[in-house]
Amino acid sequence: MPSLPVDTLSSLVVIELGVTVLCLAVTVALAVALLRMRVRYRRLLAGGPDSEDIVAAFDRHLAGVERLRGTVDSMGREIASIRQQISGHLRTAALTRYDAFDDVGGQLSYSAAFVDEAGDGVVLTGINSRNEARSYAKPVEGGTSIHNLSEEERAAIALAQGRSLPARAASSA
Repeated sequence: MPSLPVDTLSSLVVIELGVTVLCLAVTVALAVALLRMRVRYRRLLAGGPDSEDIVAAFDRHLAGVERLRGTVDSMGREIASIRQQISGHLRTAALTRYDAFDDVGGQLSYSAAFVDEAGDGVVLTGINSRNEARSYAKPVEGGTSIHNLSEEERAAIALAQGRSLPARAASSA
């Protein structure tokens, strides 16, 4: 067998050392990846029997997701039902106070509106003068009434519905 020169042998040893270091780095990287995969695998299998395989764990998790989906759907229907029930209840009230007559001060007259989400409800008005007091109750549907509404009553309804007051009514409210 022919002998190789020392320079060639030295070069081969250096190359072999480089390949060995490269193989060691790849082995370490693969070991770290395997460790991470084992951690994920253990998390996936957590909560099941020790003999459970990945397919059984996956089926168990899918069943859990389906149960959660059913719960979310049920809660959505319940929320929709509650919203429907609430929409028909009186939700907001607003009060405007004013002086109905020039000779009576102290803003003792008032209009109070009680309406639901659709603007249905009632507006109550109390008119106070020096000699008498009168009160009125008018039904409200969709933010208006079949009865004539005063400016103050319209302002109370607008406030109850969360709308801004007309400029003239805002000065008396």
